[in-house]
Amino acid sequence: MQRNLKRLSEETYDLLIIGGGVNGLAAAWDASLRGLKVALVEKKDFGAETSSATLKIVHGGLRYLQHLDFVRMRESIRERSTMLRIAPHLVEPFPFLMPTYGFLMQSRAAMTAAVLVNEIMSFDRNRHLPDPARKIPSGRIISKKECLELAPGVEQKGLTGGMIFHDAQMYNSERLSLSFALSAAGNGVDLANYVEILSLIREGNRVAGAKAKDLLTGSEFEVHAKVTANMTGPWSDIVVSLLDKPKPDRRVLRSKGIQIVTPRLIDKVALAVPSAYEDPDAIFSRGTRNFFITPWRGVSLVGTTDTVYEGDPDDFRITAKDVADFVEEINQSMPSAKLTPEQVPFAFGGLRPITEKNIDAGSKVARKYEVNDHVSDLGVEGFFTIIGVKYTTCRFLAEKVVDLAFKKLGHSSPKIMTESTPLAGGKIERFDEFMSRSVAERPAGFDETMMRHLVRSYGSDHAVITDLAKQEPELGDRIPGSAEVAKAEIAHAVRQECAIHLEDVVLRRTDLGTLGHPGKAALEVCADIMGSELAWDAGRKQHEIEAVEERYRFP
Repeated sequence: MQRNLKRLSEETYDLLIIGGGVNGLAAAWDASLRGLKVALVEKKDFGAETSSATLKIVHGGLRYLQHLDFVRMRESIRERSTMLRIAPHLVEPFPFLMPTYGFLMQSRAAMTAAVLVNEIMSFDRNRHLPDPARKIPSGRIISKKECLELAPGVEQKGLTGGMIFHDAQMYNSERLSLSFALSAAGNGVDLANYVEILSLIREGNRVAGAKAKDLLTGSEFEVHAKVTANMTGPWSDIVVSLLDKPKPDRRVLRSKGIQIVTPRLIDKVALAVPSAYEDPDAIFSRGTRNFFITPWRGVSLVGTTDTVYEGDPDDFRITAKDVADFVEEINQSMPSAKLTPEQVPFAFGGLRPITEKNIDAGSKVARKYEVNDHVSDLGVEGFFTIIGVKYTTCRFLAEKVVDLAFKKLGHSSPKIMTESTPLAGGKIERFDEFMSRSVAERPAGFDETMMRHLVRSYGSDHAVITDLAKQEPELGDRIPGSAEVAKAEIAHAVRQECAIHLEDVVLRRTDLGTLGHPGKAALEVCADIMGSELAWDAGRKQHEIEAVEERYRFP
């Protein structure tokens, strides 16, 4: 996968996708599998904004029981199974615990009913999952004693037990987003990151593509397409405004959600903890929404907050106050945590849409995806906006996007193939067997820890890293301070995965920085490797290092 702006400027595409988050990337992959000629441009890096703000959970929709929304519940169950099937190296089942209290909606009786309904609604959840290691177990009710054994820090006053249910967890959400990009590129899609849309090209009442700017060189060019899909999430209304305004209003209303990394607070299960936020849409309200404390690779991830954000989406930042307020809320809900802001090595987050219905309620995000064909509201053909609200259902939303694209092109839509086509690295029938075999057959220089990391990150394509290390032995060494990441991963990210900035490799192509600051030595070595590949001078290297350092500061 490489940027080819010359090709973008010379071709006429069936579909241009503006926005390289997971929804846009999934749509590009789907469209290519169904035979469309596709281009995708992204203003920043692939999956760098809202898509990177996930809590690493692939939800099966159990929470939709509160809304009696069985359609979305079935949709989520199906898509969770699909993710487990098409990306088995990056998604795996994981247990969740919801403690039970009292006699109302948080009671054992209510949770017993929830388990029963969930079992009925997800009766076929494992039908197309031949790998036993990727099957979702049944839920169950546990005793107070077992609940405290699993989560000794929960509030004990009124505790009666708990409900165990299983969802799925991503090993590396950034690589999962990238897998959609790699899969799309491998099927002929032309993708480019760091390309900003300046305006939409109009031919009468039809959008025929967009004028774009390469943010690396400043050069401007046009991308011509028969149909254009706006999939920019929090930037969607701004892109729509480009129809008539070269500099649209940047003041928008969004929900700001953040997650924090903390020392491990719980070991064996993810824990649902009541938050201070109420759910105004719930038919059967438990009183508050939950946030989750999830064990993940030696730390805990805690999220998600939900507050109003007003202003330019490009100016989104997580502040020290955001972190301190969230830490305080965690300590109120789970006093045993005894967290301090100083114990948070990293925080990440993003913006999500707010529906008009919920604006007055505070910050409550949109809960259903939106598809807006602009022929109906603006009288403009060949242009539509799609806003997704859930990482789990990105593949399903992509189906809707591509179906609409075919409709706008005047063609019938071919068979959908993404349900049964593995993502890049996902050609694995039995994950545990594949892992054991890969570890046993690992090449010299790669110990078991490194090999397990490569399999979890690159799946069936892990040889792209080990082969590169064979060809250039100096790239087989680890990055300083990391027990897992090889220098070859940095070089490969630049050569084959469109890594442009140091942040791209530290936070998205690898997981060096997702648990906290990787260390000065790691940043310097990564900058040296990238500098060698991209001809950076000393000043550019220092600038890139400082930009990454800024991600770990909360103003």
